[in-house]
Amino acid sequence: MQVIGGQWSRNRFAALAAGLVVSLGMLIPMFAPPPSDGAIPSNFRRHVETFWVWFGPRDWIAASGKNDLQISSPTGTLWNNYGAGGAICPQTAAQWFQFVSGNFRQTAGSGQGLYSKPLRGARYTSRGPVRQLGQFYFRQRLEWSGRRGNGQRIRGELVMDIFAVDSTSGVCGQRFQSRGAPARNNARSIRLLRTVQSTITSRNL
Repeated sequence: MQVIGGQWSRNRFAALAAGLVVSLGMLIPMFAPPPSDGAIPSNFRRHVETFWVWFGPRDWIAASGKNDLQISSPTGTLWNNYGAGGAICPQTAAQWFQFVSGNFRQTAGSGQGLYSKPLRGARYTSRGPVRQLGQFYFRQRLEWSGRRGNGQRIRGELVMDIFAVDSTSGVCGQRFQSRGAPARNNARSIRLLRTVQSTITSRNL
């Protein structure tokens, strides 16, 4: 596979049937190793879901499936949404990120995507550059803002990854992280959510 200016060679990436790619995506392992005890804050406890293990405050809760994990504070005020799976390889990484971010923004009004609660007027306030993290691995980070129905301002970030699993057959994988918190003390809350995200591992059942 060739990458030129962020473009993935179309000849090496034939379009795959969506069902096949999604099935293959379920087999993609977590890349990050389990965190060391020294990296986990002392007030965190271990939480075990059917398909996931994560560390966070004792009273935090989660909902999960095989390919996604939604973690939040008890009232949903602080929210971290992680997902991974298969994807039809795009012509460019930027094309994929535009599609994913557009979908998140369009569905923000129903909640459980960008944020745990429905958001009004969700918009992206900053769109970082597409970064190449590996030979066939790309990432983009966006910052977003919106308001809950009660008028409370919520701010957060969306991190998207797209990468080649098998450059010969054209199988791709994708991951996303969306996290948000009230605008007040937002930087501290986002740092906490990033720490929780860093502890997530798959049980590989």
